[in-house]
Amino acid sequence: MVSYRRNPRFWQGALCTLLLAPLACETSLNPATGRREWLLMSPADERQLDAMAAQQIEAESGLARDAALGAYVESVGQRMAAFSPRQDVLYSFQIVEMDEPNAFALPGGRIYVSRGLLVLANSETELANVLGHEIAHVAARHAARQDAHMRTLGLATLISDMMSGGESDQPESERISGHFGARYARNQEREADRIGQDLALAAGVDPLGMPSFLQSLDHLTKLERGSSQRQTYFSSHPATPERVAEATTAAHARRWREPATGLRGKPALPDERDHELYLDRVEGMAVLRPAHEGVFRESRFLHPDLGFSLRFPPGWRTHNEPSQVFAVAPLRDGVVLMQLDRLGDDPRAAAKDFATREGLELENLQALRIAGLPAYRAQAVVRTRLGAVDAEITWIAYSGHVYRLLAGMEPGARKKYRALFRRFAHGFRPLTDEERDSVRELRLRSVRALEGESLAALSTRSGNQWSLLYTAVANGLQVDASLEEGQRIKIARLERYEPEPPESGEPADDPGAGASGSDPPR
Repeated sequence: MVSYRRNPRFWQGALCTLLLAPLACETSLNPATGRREWLLMSPADERQLDAMAAQQIEAESGLARDAALGAYVESVGQRMAAFSPRQDVLYSFQIVEMDEPNAFALPGGRIYVSRGLLVLANSETELANVLGHEIAHVAARHAARQDAHMRTLGLATLISDMMSGGESDQPESERISGHFGARYARNQEREADRIGQDLALAAGVDPLGMPSFLQSLDHLTKLERGSSQRQTYFSSHPATPERVAEATTAAHARRWREPATGLRGKPALPDERDHELYLDRVEGMAVLRPAHEGVFRESRFLHPDLGFSLRFPPGWRTHNEPSQVFAVAPLRDGVVLMQLDRLGDDPRAAAKDFATREGLELENLQALRIAGLPAYRAQAVVRTRLGAVDAEITWIAYSGHVYRLLAGMEPGARKKYRALFRRFAHGFRPLTDEERDSVRELRLRSVRALEGESLAALSTRSGNQWSLLYTAVANGLQVDASLEEGQRIKIARLERYEPEPPESGEPADDPGAGASGSDPPR
């Protein structure tokens, strides 16, 4: 007979039942660590969370539509995933439209790398090590050991989040990865570094790529914040300089032994061609969010592909996401929002369907024309967690699409914003040829140094839009570095946007994410 008092697994199970119910608890052998652990999510839960989060990521941030670059990232990721100790998930790798350098993994195997990370990286070796780190989070089931959860945004939650500023003030990388990539503990980040470098070695990738990229990330942090990321009690990640040191030591040690995964690969030392081949892959990619998702010119939003222009209230804080473009009043007592409602040319039908879907009672219904286009206006009260919000909603049909323009305000602000909201709705109009021709976007290019040329001189000669400091960081160089003749340097060049014709049978893109345009970063 087994004594419950002396059986630790009995007490672990009892605590799991008492403290974590109704969460599903299970004990499982971790394929990456070999340890038996109590988990908060089953594999089925992980797959469900993965699918929900993927939909939310696409709506909030969007995926890059550069098919060639996406296929490249997928191929590098699959090369690493082939050596993952966990093979019961389907790994996939996609580029998320995010300016900040970031990467994160969903528990079911979807892994995302930001466009900003591809801009900062300087070799395939660095990219492979980053993807290996994210694969390690999946393999070690780190999300299953966290109280991970997701939520779906309805209209009421959407408006209250915008007006409260609960998420809009966060950098996008923190907001997106905070939602969907679990907030891993420091020991889990170190564990992912270790496992990721083992995967690199097994895949024939130099594990020094991890500290090399972390070093660039640390330099970028110093440039933007004035110092390295400092360790605090509440930090979810180890400080970057600490991770650089640990990863460098581990990489050198791994070169002299077989990988801990037990898989025997062929370690590759740094290849001089790696940098050149990587730059070939990223040549021409958008540095900021691509212009096909729309751009802001001060308070006016231009969408060159969909062919419309909309003026937002001056002085309001604007945001551009794949599924919506919105602006929040300085005192957060008002918000204006534009979304693509549906395909078609009937604004009245769109209004009726939207009211049914959101459970709204529309009042003061009015058919009208805006810029010569058929429109339909109504008023409604939206119940949010911040209380009731008075909303005026206008539907406008243009070029096979119906757009929904919503203006919401606190009940006491009706007199303050009524005229402004009417001007917002009437600020929608077709894009002029001059506006379309004015759209520019930053693209990643590379140039070769001339004999005796400095980084500053190369930057001036090439029309580089980055600051000298950022150019140095993006290329892993010192500002006063001596360039060799023919050395290839990444720059950002402002170029005229050339719309791509939509494929046959496919509608044009939704209004979307990111205020790209003429302003260079930093």
